[in-house]
Amino acid sequence: MSKMFVLVFLLSTSVQLSAQDFANKNDSTALRPTKLADELKKGKVDFHLKSFFMATQNRGDLLDYATLAAGAGIGYTSPEWKGFQARFNGFFTFQLFENNIRIADPITGAGNRYEILLYDMNDVTNTNKLDRLEELYLSYRYKKLSFKLGRQRVHSPLLNEQDNRMRPNVFGGLSATYAAKDLKVTGMWIESVTIRGTVDWYQIEDSFGVYPFGRNPFGQPSGYKGNIDSKGIAMLGAQYHKSGLTAQAWNYYAENVFNVSFGQLEYQKSLDNRMRIHVGAQGLYQIAINDGGNADSQKAFIMPEEKVNAFGGKLGVFYRKHNLSFNYLQIGKGGRFLFPREWGRENFFASLGRERYEGSGDMQAYVLKYDLATPVEGLFTQLGAGLVNHSEVDNFRSNKYGIPSYYHFAGLAEYKFKDYFEGLNLQLLIVNKTGRNSANVPDNLRINRVDLWNFNLIMDYKF
Repeated sequence: MSKMFVLVFLLSTSVQLSAQDFANKNDSTALRPTKLADELKKGKVDFHLKSFFMATQNRGDLLDYATLAAGAGIGYTSPEWKGFQARFNGFFTFQLFENNIRIADPITGAGNRYEILLYDMNDVTNTNKLDRLEELYLSYRYKKLSFKLGRQRVHSPLLNEQDNRMRPNVFGGLSATYAAKDLKVTGMWIESVTIRGTVDWYQIEDSFGVYPFGRNPFGQPSGYKGNIDSKGIAMLGAQYHKSGLTAQAWNYYAENVFNVSFGQLEYQKSLDNRMRIHVGAQGLYQIAINDGGNADSQKAFIMPEEKVNAFGGKLGVFYRKHNLSFNYLQIGKGGRFLFPREWGRENFFASLGRERYEGSGDMQAYVLKYDLATPVEGLFTQLGAGLVNHSEVDNFRSNKYGIPSYYHFAGLAEYKFKDYFEGLNLQLLIVNKTGRNSANVPDNLRINRVDLWNFNLIMDYKF
């Protein structure tokens, strides 16, 4: 596929230059014909530097972890010619320091969960050959309509970059976007993906189970890794914004496996006292397609009878630089919300860092968030506190990963530099998760899940 992009790009450029050469021959003022190199120099080169320190402190004698990663990348976007444009970029990562992230905990036998995803979870011995070609696409734009063919980034509520490690998800396929003043419609067919925490590219059916995959409803280890039959993902979304109202609707169809529909409404109303009211609602509905990926229920991703719905709400108040909101999420009892973690991180109102709700059913989450744009220019902070009530840890019909109920606290501070250091961002994220009934949680379900602290310091420089 990459050879095709290069060929198409060179052919289109050659046509352009041939036309220009003909014009130059008939123009007495032309000093010399335009060269390909001259045209390519008009494109944009971008650089990216990143370092990431992460550490996890578990309770008691369970292992603690720490690591420091650094990396750099370069990208190039060609000049646009008659609507056509091409882009590629790549990135490499090095490990500078690590503590315990590649050994099993001696008490529980559990492996590392958070830090290893800065590198390659499929080859834990790899510390310095962590490079990959990411974006590689040819695009075409005509008025309000645009197309992209190839490897590209995707932004949607469920399927997305989940860019909270060194490298993001990137998806391969064909996308089409219609962008008007108030409306944006996106459609895409996806055949491949490179996943956060790996350096490999996967066909969609092979991407199921790259991450640890929990248990099936029968309480046995899920057997769908390497056993899913699917041609790809069809995604369709519409986003609308006007006069304080924001609406979006998305549908994700994993061929032969499942279908998920997601909708969200938000509305802001300004009051006379410089205060704004912010309300929102979210809804989700999921069903299995055919046999859920495999006719053998032990190897299926989702059971044919599983039908799950979820509802989320938000009520917030903005006052000057302060934003306080109460957020809620409920996932029903008809099954588990199942969306491969390899494809993205869900964006629910009640989401907080270092945990997600995928794999859950019969669950409620209550989260309070406070955002502050501080008096220091460029400094933003966010605090979050929540209670997440899961079903019992051994009820795998509604708790795929055996996550205990827990209290969740997160503090974020982000500083964006200006002037000379514009493009440089620093971010500090601190997370605590405490089991609601810690005394009753066994160590094998505690480690890297509850009763822990997670620390993150990220430097990101793009120019």
